[in-house]
Amino acid sequence: MLDPLGLIEKHRGTGVLIDANLVILYLVGRVNRERIKTCKRTQAYTAEDFDLLERLASCFSRFFTTPHVLTEVSNLTGSLVGRERLAIRRLIGLIVEQMEESFEPSRTVVRDACFERLGLTDAAIAKLCERGTLVLTADLDLYLALQTRGADALNFSHIRVLGWS
Repeated sequence: MLDPLGLIEKHRGTGVLIDANLVILYLVGRVNRERIKTCKRTQAYTAEDFDLLERLASCFSRFFTTPHVLTEVSNLTGSLVGRERLAIRRLIGLIVEQMEESFEPSRTVVRDACFERLGLTDAAIAKLCERGTLVLTADLDLYLALQTRGADALNFSHIRVLGWS
């Protein structure tokens, strides 16, 4: 297993999938950094975490996603209201244009060994990893499941404590 810097270097040109909670952090931070600490879905993060996520994302030339991740992002940001929700939805539209979306039928995803434990979105991510895609996640259960499979994964919480600034 490579260290975080080694994984970033290995996948710099091939790309990364950023998990839903971190995409939400990115969206909220881009729309209103001050809202990170009060938004239900991002209050575990700080503005500095947003900065770190932006730096990490800038290391990659390509971004992958799944319909499951995008649906989760859309649903979890739906609780925002007014201008913030409109701004987030517009930003989702912009970033989706820059992502490569990989689709695996749900009937295939639910057969994956991690589906029962982790759910549809994470099982879809695990299926995508079979193609060699790097995943950046803050979800420890997903990270551990990917590590068990020998997939390339970065745990955002681990990177946070490394003090990258």
